[in-house]
Formats: sequence, structure tokens, C-alpha cells
Amino acid sequence: MNQSSDSKYIITDDPFFEGKIADYSKKLKANVLPFSKLLSWDFDSQGKIIKVLFYLSRYELENKHNEIHQFLKEHPTVMSNIIVRAPIDYTGYMALSIEEDLFFTNVPDDAPLIFLIKNLLNAFTSLQMIVDKFELQKRINVSTNEISKLTKIGISLANEKDFTKLLRDILNSAREISNSDSGSLYLVEKDERGNPRNLRFKISALDLNSDEFILPINKKSIAGYVAFTGKQLNIPNVYELSGKEEYKFNSDFDRMSHYYSKSMLVVPMKDHHDEVVGVIQLINRKKNFQTKLTLEEMKTNAVLEYDKYSEELVMAVAGQAAVAIQNNNLVHDIETLFEGFVTASVSAIESRDPTTSGHSFRVAQYTVGLAESVNGVQVGRFKDVNFNESQIKEIRYASLLHDFGKVGVREKVLVKAKKLEDYELDLIRWRFQFILKDVEAKLAQKKIEYLKKHGNNGYAQFEKSIQLEYVLEKEKLEEMVRVITDSNEPTILEEGNSNFLEEISKMSYHTTDGNQLNLLLPKEFNFLSIRRGSLDFEERREIESHVEHTFQFLSKIPWTRELKMVPSIAHGHHEKLNGSGYPRGLSAVEIPIQAKMMAIADIFDALTDQDRPYKKAVPLERAFDILKMEVRDQHIDGDLLDLFIESRAYEKIQHKR
Repeated sequence: MNQSSDSKYIITDDPFFEGKIADYSKKLKANVLPFSKLLSWDFDSQGKIIKVLFYLSRYELENKHNEIHQFLKEHPTVMSNIIVRAPIDYTGYMALSIEEDLFFTNVPDDAPLIFLIKNLLNAFTSLQMIVDKFELQKRINVSTNEISKLTKIGISLANEKDFTKLLRDILNSAREISNSDSGSLYLVEKDERGNPRNLRFKISALDLNSDEFILPINKKSIAGYVAFTGKQLNIPNVYELSGKEEYKFNSDFDRMSHYYSKSMLVVPMKDHHDEVVGVIQLINRKKNFQTKLTLEEMKTNAVLEYDKYSEELVMAVAGQAAVAIQNNNLVHDIETLFEGFVTASVSAIESRDPTTSGHSFRVAQYTVGLAESVNGVQVGRFKDVNFNESQIKEIRYASLLHDFGKVGVREKVLVKAKKLEDYELDLIRWRFQFILKDVEAKLAQKKIEYLKKHGNNGYAQFEKSIQLEYVLEKEKLEEMVRVITDSNEPTILEEGNSNFLEEISKMSYHTTDGNQLNLLLPKEFNFLSIRRGSLDFEERREIESHVEHTFQFLSKIPWTRELKMVPSIAHGHHEKLNGSGYPRGLSAVEIPIQAKMMAIADIFDALTDQDRPYKKAVPLERAFDILKMEVRDQHIDGDLLDLFIESRAYEKIQHKR
């Protein structure tokens, strides 16, 4: 088979592969060959490197790996990667005769098609980067110094997270490696559909603080031409253009900045889809990068033309820059996506209990505010404690998600406002109403029996005694219902009510039909006897289990190294310094300081938040008094509480309220 000009091939044992990727063939731009014709493939590379991607099942790979090894050995101009049709955890290729670094990844057969396409594109991108490296080494004699520069630039761009600084580093790196006196950087802006909309000026070597402006992506301006065509421009002298070019040089910048642009190299920054993401515009190449040119020198031979060597170096920087920009954008998109996921998760949990709505967001703000206050401490316990930007973010995420485990708590327990459910209290009331009606029936029967036996003689007096008996019984029953209703509130149970409840629980009533009716069922009595709050022991344990649920949930998220402590911080927000907290009963030294800060924020918000069915919001000073009692009981950290109060870390939210 003759070689295609594209020099990209996919060799596969999947008979349906071409049909599957038909819609993406333009993006892949690769010829497809059946694996069965591998050894009979006849081509003349003419010294050019050919990119070959093997897409094979694990079974074909394991059976024919020697043939692949022989093929690669006989064709040194073939650059290849292997994608195995196998589960992600497949490692059988490690025992084969093929070098491990040729294996790009595994893609299961049931993976989505777009996942396969992305991996194919990434594999070709990986090969292309290797090919580019070989081509550069073959075409130019790159010195050790320049290789070192390119390596340093790549590392610097790959590690830079600050986008503005990244753009400055890209421009400065391109200027330094090409000995350019000045330059500018533009980025392509896209519309809502992802189509290029315009070119935005971002940064200049002469004035890093100059205002941004936009250029249309067309052939009229030099930068616009490069962005539109995707081709670099190497102009020896911008003031000596013939006039036949589709683009024009705008000399306004020279006049306004007292500069003189002469030689110019303008290159596109392209991503792995070969789409232009930006433009680097370099001006006035000189012999030595450190030399400062005067305005008059810029008009002389002190300014050099950009040679092919410079073009290649700048294009290499542009390629690295495009990857760095794309990675930076990708990181930003992932962070935005995760931020949305966290916000949606917290909102979903809090929607189960509207009375606590906003609690997690406020706790996060309080805790971050306290952490920032700790950063400002110069003396005392916390003078050596400093939370960097990533750790502040870690604290914020842990605080936002600290109650996520409530998803595992039954809603009836989560939102339980009183000791008994409404229907349970109604059932008790109906029971007493039934008893009262039964009492009426018994007394009416007494009246009938009296009339039968004595007639009207003395009936009026008898009726009054019956009525008095009814009133006394009614008042007695109503008092019981009142005590039961009062005891149902989540406030502290009074001693008198507690004793009366116990008496009621022992009482029974014999109905007119001969049945015996307990005034309170054992389950009802147990709930009404709760000394404080609305939850019994089992329900309290279920509520407390949310911390463990939170930890289990957060532990399943593949946190980055900067955020790896999120699960541990959230896990410890109900621990107490004296070891009486939950779920692990940690001591003071075992509790992370971030969790100690969150504990204060959590209690403070629970105290000062809006009125809830089971409690009233307490004033600010009262909340501080309660928190100080928590300190005396060795539950929370006193130094952190003092800092929380002194720094007024709570004020922003208080003002919003």
C-alpha cells in the first residue's frame, strides 16, 4: 500500500472500526489498515517519520506481539503508540516483548465512542509532539543552551497556575529565545457556539498594564491574518511592505509609544486540534537579548531579520504555550465544574431541611474568615501557622461539605422538630377524646339506670352529681393532654411533668365494651420522656452518623494533593478536645486545627441562625457566652474562639442578615 501524504495510520483488528469513527474521520485525519495486513504493508517513507497507532484487542496483542515487535524493528521511521481494547486495569502488556512506553492507554469495548476518539486524538498528539521533537533535531542544529531554555520554558509554563503570569511568561520566553526587543500576545475569543469571534490583545512587552482591546479575525491586520489563516508571518521590515499583501501594518502604536517596529515574526499558538488559540507577535530581533536598543538604533542594522532558526524556536514555544493555555483553561473549567458540583450537592442536602438552609455556606465563610485571621497572627500559639491559598480552598470545601452525610439520615429524623410526630400526638389526643366520650356514655347509662329505678324522684340532685363527676373527669383528662403536649416540646423536660408523665404511662382505662385502654403506649412515653431536645438515643445516633457518612462520601472523591485533607477536616468537626466528641472520640492533639475552627463556626451558626421549630435564635452576646461555656467544658479551642470574636470573622454574614 502506498503511503498517504498525511503519514498517520490506525492499524486495528476491529472490523467495524471505520464505521464507528466515520463521523470523526476529518478530525482524526488518519488512514485505517486491518491488522492482518501488517507484515505485507509495503511503503517508502523517504526518511520521513510515520505515525502509526495500533488499536488492538488484548487477545490479538498477546498472540501477535512478536509480529508487532518485528515490524517496529524493521521500520525505524515508524513512530507508534498502542491502545489496547481492554479494561482500564489490564496490565497484561507488561509481560510482552514490546516496550512498555509504547502503550498509551486501555479503552474498554463498552466505553463511550467519544472517549475512544479523545484517546485516539491524544495518542496522535503525543506522537506528533515526539515527531516534532525529532524533526527539530534533524532540521536544525539546536545548541545545548537553547534546549535547556526550551526545557525550562516548558516546565515553567506547565507549572504556572496564575493565568496573567502565564501569559507574561509565554511572551517573555518567546522574546528571549528569539532575542526580540518587544512583542505582544493576543488570545482568540469564542462565541457561545465555540466559534472564533475576535482576537483580544492581552499583553505587551513595552507596557504590561496597557488596556485590552479587540481585533477582528480577518486578513486586514497582521495579528488578525495569522489568527485567521493559522500561518506564521516573517516580515523583514513592516515599513517596506509592497502594498500587495492582504494585511496592513498599523503604525499608530509606534507613534503613541515612541517606538520603531522593523522586523516582525508573528506565529499562531495552536492546540492539539490544530485550532488557533492565540497569536504571539515578536518585534525587532537583535543580536543580544539583554541589549537595550535606542529609537535610532531600531532604524539601523542593529535590528535583524528573523531567520528560519528563530521561527522554529518560537514555534516550539508557541506549541508549548498553546498546551499551557489549554491546560490552564481546562483546570479552570474543572474547578468551575467542581465548584458547581459542590454548590449543587450542598443545596440538595439543605433542601431536605429548609429550616437550616444556608448553614453550610455560612459555616464555610465563618471558617475561612477564622483561617484568614489565624494567618494574620504574629505572636502566640498560631504565629507559625499559615494557610496558603490551596489550604484555604481545602478548608472551604471541607466546610461546605461537612454535613453532606445527612443524605444518609432518614428525613423524618433529620427534620424532626418535636418528640412525637404530629400524627402521633393527634392519635393521643383522639385517644383521650374517645375516653372522654366513653365517660359520657357511662354517666349517661347511670342516669338511665337511676330513672328506671327511682323515676324522677331526686333525679335533679343526682344529675348535678353526675355532671360534677363529668367535669372532674374532663379536667383530669385535659390536664393530662396539656402535660403531654408540653412534654412534646424539645425544651428541657420539667421534673413535675416528668413524674406526671410516668403516672399517666401506668394508667389504663376500662371502656364500656370491656376493653382495657392504656393512656400512653410505652413508645410514646419513651419519646415524651426525652430530657432535652426531640431525639431519642437511637435517633441521636442516626443524626451523629452523618459525620461518618460524610467521611465515607468525601473519601471516594479523588482529591488533588492540595485538597487531600478535605475528608479528614470534615470528619473532625464534631470532635471535642476532651475526647467526648464523635464519631472517633479524638483528643485535642489528634483533631486538625482546621476541624477545630470549623467546630466553632458550626456551633456559632447553629446558635445565631434564624428561629427554628425546635429552638429560638440567640443574640450575639448570648452565643458567645455559650461558646465560652463550651471552652470551659473542654469542647472547643479557647484561643481560636478568642480570635474568632476579636477578629469579628462573623461580621460579614451578620451584616447580610
